[in-house]
Amino acid sequence: MRLLTQPAQQMPSSQLPGAVPSTRICHNTMQCHWLHGSRDGSNYKPVQHHVVTVSYSQVIVEYPMTVLISCAVVLLTFSMAGILIGPLPEFSDPLLGFEPRGTDLGIRLAAWTKLQESTEPGKASSLTPQQFADQSIVRYCAYWKSSLQIKLYLRCWCVCSIFCPAGDRYAQLVFRSGNSASLWSLKAIYSMCEMEQTQIRSDVHFEKLCQLKSDVAGSKIPKAECCPSWSLGNFLALLNNVSSCFSLTAQQVSESLSLLRSCAPYYHDGRLVASCTETGKFGYCTSVPPSCKRSSIIFQILHYLVDKDFLGPQTVEYQVPSLKYSVLFLPVVKGNALMEIYLEHLEGYELTYNTTTITGMDLGIKQTLFKYYLSRDSVYPILTVLALLLTIALYLKSLVLSAMSLVAVTLSLFTSYFFYKVAFGLKFFPLLNLTAALILLGSCSNQAFTFIDFWKLQLSHNPPAALEKRMHRVLQEMGYLILVAGLTSSVTFYSGYICSITVVRCFAVYLGSASLINTLFALVWLPCTIVLQERYAIAASTSATNSRKRCLFTMGQKFRGLKRGLSDTSNLLFLKILPCGVVKFRYIWICWFAVLAAGGIYISCVDPGMKLPSSESRATQLFRSSHPFERYDAEYRHQFMFERMKQGEDEPMSLTLIWGVIPTDEGDHFNPKRNGSFAMDPEFNMSSSEAQVWLRDLCGKIKNQSFYSPPPAENEAVEDNACFVEDLIEWVSIRRCSESEDAFSFCCNGIPFPYPPNVFEQCLRMRVAEQQAEKHLPRTGGLWFDSKSQIAALVIVFKTSQLYSFNFSITSQFYKQILSWFNKEISGAPLGLQKGWFVSQLSLYDLQLCLSSETLQVAGFSVGLTFALLLLTTWNIPLSMYVTVAVGGSVFATVGLLVLLEWQLNSVEALFISAAAGLSVDFAANYCISYCLAPHNDRLGRVAHSLKRMGCPVATGAGAYFCVGIIMLPATALLIRKLGIFLLLVKCVACGFATFFFQSLCCFFGPQKNCGKIIIPCATESGGFLCPNQQRNRQHQASVDKEPEQYELQPLACHLSDSFENSTCTSKLSNRPSVLSDDIQFCGLSPKQDYDRISVEVDNEDLCSEHLNSHDPPPALQTSSPYKRHALQPVVGPVVDRVKERLLCKKCRNHSIEGLEDSNETCLSDIEPTVSVPLSIAPKREPQPGHLNGKRDTLRLSLRETVYDLASPLSGRGRTSQNELPVILPNSKPDMPDVWIKRDGRVTNGYIYF
Repeated sequence: MRLLTQPAQQMPSSQLPGAVPSTRICHNTMQCHWLHGSRDGSNYKPVQHHVVTVSYSQVIVEYPMTVLISCAVVLLTFSMAGILIGPLPEFSDPLLGFEPRGTDLGIRLAAWTKLQESTEPGKASSLTPQQFADQSIVRYCAYWKSSLQIKLYLRCWCVCSIFCPAGDRYAQLVFRSGNSASLWSLKAIYSMCEMEQTQIRSDVHFEKLCQLKSDVAGSKIPKAECCPSWSLGNFLALLNNVSSCFSLTAQQVSESLSLLRSCAPYYHDGRLVASCTETGKFGYCTSVPPSCKRSSIIFQILHYLVDKDFLGPQTVEYQVPSLKYSVLFLPVVKGNALMEIYLEHLEGYELTYNTTTITGMDLGIKQTLFKYYLSRDSVYPILTVLALLLTIALYLKSLVLSAMSLVAVTLSLFTSYFFYKVAFGLKFFPLLNLTAALILLGSCSNQAFTFIDFWKLQLSHNPPAALEKRMHRVLQEMGYLILVAGLTSSVTFYSGYICSITVVRCFAVYLGSASLINTLFALVWLPCTIVLQERYAIAASTSATNSRKRCLFTMGQKFRGLKRGLSDTSNLLFLKILPCGVVKFRYIWICWFAVLAAGGIYISCVDPGMKLPSSESRATQLFRSSHPFERYDAEYRHQFMFERMKQGEDEPMSLTLIWGVIPTDEGDHFNPKRNGSFAMDPEFNMSSSEAQVWLRDLCGKIKNQSFYSPPPAENEAVEDNACFVEDLIEWVSIRRCSESEDAFSFCCNGIPFPYPPNVFEQCLRMRVAEQQAEKHLPRTGGLWFDSKSQIAALVIVFKTSQLYSFNFSITSQFYKQILSWFNKEISGAPLGLQKGWFVSQLSLYDLQLCLSSETLQVAGFSVGLTFALLLLTTWNIPLSMYVTVAVGGSVFATVGLLVLLEWQLNSVEALFISAAAGLSVDFAANYCISYCLAPHNDRLGRVAHSLKRMGCPVATGAGAYFCVGIIMLPATALLIRKLGIFLLLVKCVACGFATFFFQSLCCFFGPQKNCGKIIIPCATESGGFLCPNQQRNRQHQASVDKEPEQYELQPLACHLSDSFENSTCTSKLSNRPSVLSDDIQFCGLSPKQDYDRISVEVDNEDLCSEHLNSHDPPPALQTSSPYKRHALQPVVGPVVDRVKERLLCKKCRNHSIEGLEDSNETCLSDIEPTVSVPLSIAPKREPQPGHLNGKRDTLRLSLRETVYDLASPLSGRGRTSQNELPVILPNSKPDMPDVWIKRDGRVTNGYIYF
């Protein structure tokens, strides 16, 4: 017996035995479907062209330079238009846009702010009727100005002669003891004074910036001197009447502590206030000892210079109280002028003297320093871009492709800026939009890796197909992959649009547009660059001189060893170890990553959850937590009483009820510079009888609530006008006028309540003018009058029992209580008062509420969009679900890791989380599409195929982002550092979930053939759907009595060895694992045809169509043993004596020569009709290797020499001669032994004989 096989080199079709004339062509491409990408072993299904058509590949191949330049010119035009139209973005305030916009609370707070801004004389509204404005306002302003001057002079008469006034506008330094000892010691006080002299006042710029004594005291000093600092040492020196802090003694320090100990209880219970110095005989100050209110020094020390726990209610009885922190006020106004002093004397220096350390600062330059750090740390993003470009160049071995990637990303970003500014009309461009460059460059590298890898795979076939066919095949598969992954990422990036934070919404629009443009452009520049590069390489190789070739050869030899080693390692890792590890340990991977995903969900959503911000959005963290500016904002701002009172911390929250104003936010939500507005309520009416009674009763209802806090009688500065109607009734009842005067006009003589509407308004105007003239106090509540002195709005303000807190849960409970009560009361209000609303100190709560709820909503919505986009692009429900689960697990596992890293959820973190799904979907989409296009029917084979195809690009992309994160870690600006950490985590976690979790899910539940695929029906038959080709096949198969004879071909891969192939070998005779082998397709002719009516000269097209449409090729056997009983049984055909010629489709033969590299299978091209041998007549002899069991004399095969050729460049291992390898034909039936065939290496008439 001999076996004829087709060699790897191309042969003329006329030399093939049994060839049909060259003029006869098999036109139906579906008949040779195994050459066109379909590898379905049981039922043929046409290949669906998802992305591009043949005509597009022809245009790319024929005119690559024209297409590339045309597309680049279009993008460049858009880019220039975006730059030239309108102003360029400016980043003077990098924190702009970090506030939520469009929320209910945000709209109310914005409207309330606008109402207060418009409440001044000469503007739209006023707190005083116009008819009383002239006299009352003049008196009010004169009194207030003189009162302020007198109070300021009286309060500071003993201090201002030496010290300049201090306060929030002056620079502050915070000291603490290095060994946790108390700062209330003579040594620590000396250390603080010494550090002030050496670190601050020694600078030459300090004298130019400090405040002079002559500027404050008004004295004519010949030589102006800088004011002393407000420090603990200087105040103790003044208290003990010594010249400086260096003159203090231990005894004086001890006596001062005793004095403070006796006065501290009066300060902490609120009786010792700043005004006790001039009003010590009135109010609460009467009970304060004279020694405590003799001067303001005692109050200033307790209020400004020492922490809140020093001599507090819990520590006042301690024999030796501990002073942890002390603040120093420099006589320098906060601002950019202190930048030079900070950079020269404070940054990078050891701010420690003896055991005292400066650990916190507030110089008013935090944002300026942040911009300085951003410009200085910009070297790190540049290094990351270079690292990504270097990774692309090394992986693709092409500097041209690396440079083109940078050009493509740049054009995509500028084109997206055009659509962002011109098409979408967005004027605000936040600084964080620039981070899209790193994200886009990583996406571009992933596209280039997958595209070029598949192109090189086509080139590795021997012989390679024509350029146009290769390009068509690559665009058909990799173009589809790039389009699916790019569209999915782009749409998930757009999910941040639903967030209320301005910077997150702007980032979502810009990044989504840039990603979409980059994806579409990749389908142009990648194929065009490859075609141009290949043509240039051919031209260069033909024109190069011999000396140049020798030089290049010599240089290449130097790196050949390293290249071979890296190639062997890569092949071993990604072609053997990775598929083996995923398939063998799939149980472990599913359990492990499922636990990671569940743990991430629990940590991020339940306990402990993302840490919400504890300060206003403008004070967001900009530097590392150890930076003195950040420590002051995060720690020390809450340690001193003057800061706590300024923020309202531990102070009762006030509640403001507003009528007559409709809160609206008609401003641009994408532009934080255009805030909301308000509109007056035309239906507002508080003068009707029903409204007067309802407002009077509201007073009692407010007082009966548990959250109401009545104002103290002694403190007249506390504003509470909740019972203004009752006050008006009492005021009218005590007013007396003569009988000749109209009581209704002068609001006197006890007019019965409710009053007529005009009388009610007139009395309110008179009462307001009188109160304004008597109290001379600024107020926020009361009545608002328009330009015609008509009542335009009503504002009721009162204190609540709830103390202001940064805790989200406490504030949320308070807000819900107020909201429930107010909605209940407003539902019973009269018609003119039904549109009331309320506000309070809830700006931080609004930010916290937005971050806590919308961040997870955006993350979940982006994961849902992932499923929708994959379903629309793949039409496969199971795979879309598995990718969605993997992406969701990756997102929440990343968020969980951020929680464990103690990240605080702020606007920057919310922006990162909104982009997490888009960054995670790339890798999973690569595996998903590769699984769909795998040439296998079984799950394990498809998983192994996708891992071998996409394992290396995915791992390289994740490794590149790992390097990006490492490079950004040294950055001082926290934004850059967090960006690096986030990219590192999200890409590495996504790589793990895609490679191990998604692939393990596919090992168990992955769809086989068309399972789970949504197919558009063409026709129906018995409740099922069949396309026309399937109907013809079904009808033709029904007319055939028996199935064709089937064979399974599997070459012997290698000798037995302790390798991954041996460990997973499932065939009893082959060393190659069936799970990792490529499918073997058959293109045989059925012996169940009427060969009596067919001759060798029959039309080849009709013959191919008749045979190939009537019988589908069987799948490759992917079972644990080739002897396992299979549904496809070899059937012996009837005896046919007349047919003795071999039939072959010319198109199939031509494809086997030119396009066989497109297929990873071996095609049984020609089968002779079988001869039925009765079992009774069959010889009773043992089947021997090398025989076909007496059923055939000759079997011609079209074998691909490189299908399992381990000596190929991709295998990483060499072999002496391919002809030494035997070929095995395993049979499916246990009673039919396998056939071992050894090649003898003879070549006759273009065929290799065995």
